[in-house]
Amino acid sequence: MGLRILRPNKFRLHILKDISGVVKPGRMTLLLGPPGSGKSTLLLALAGKLDRKSLNVSGDITYNGTKLDEFYVRRTSAYISQTDDHLPELTVRETFDFAARFQGASEGMAGYMKDLTKLEKKRNIRPVPEIDAFMKASSIGGKTHNISTDYVLKVLGLDVCSDTFVGNDMLRGVSGGQRKRVTTSISLDTNLSSLSSVKYVGAKCNK
Repeated sequence: MGLRILRPNKFRLHILKDISGVVKPGRMTLLLGPPGSGKSTLLLALAGKLDRKSLNVSGDITYNGTKLDEFYVRRTSAYISQTDDHLPELTVRETFDFAARFQGASEGMAGYMKDLTKLEKKRNIRPVPEIDAFMKASSIGGKTHNISTDYVLKVLGLDVCSDTFVGNDMLRGVSGGQRKRVTTSISLDTNLSSLSSVKYVGAKCNK
């Protein structure tokens, strides 16, 4: 008996070809297409998350004329996956607080605030009291709740269900739409990379 291992037949597959376009700042853009047409690949490319080791990528993507390798893309855009991967036994607020603490949100803000305070004193800049108070509160670690979590909850209308379990098919919790907003909120609150099941990308372009 003999055993032979055959090499798989490799072929070139164009996922996206001859793609060009402009997404204008300040507008919501809906991307539509049949399954397998490359919608997710395009959105991953816009978010700077393509695996360039396994893909042959050509062409340029720019944000207001700036190429992706010239700035930190994840501070400008987010890709939210189609799967809502959460701990169903945690409430909405607990989910946000856990994600923020896990990502070291307070620790990172504390270092930023320290540098910012030095720069303000050096240049004799008087900060806006409301903004200054918010940023200082966000930088304090060891709190039961993160103030930035409260802010995001309020903005996305999740404050009404903040103490409700996230839930899943076995545990009753928030609605499907609210659960999707939880996924989006975590991305905003902790700078995680993420896009939604309706396949859209939100890009904040600053001129």
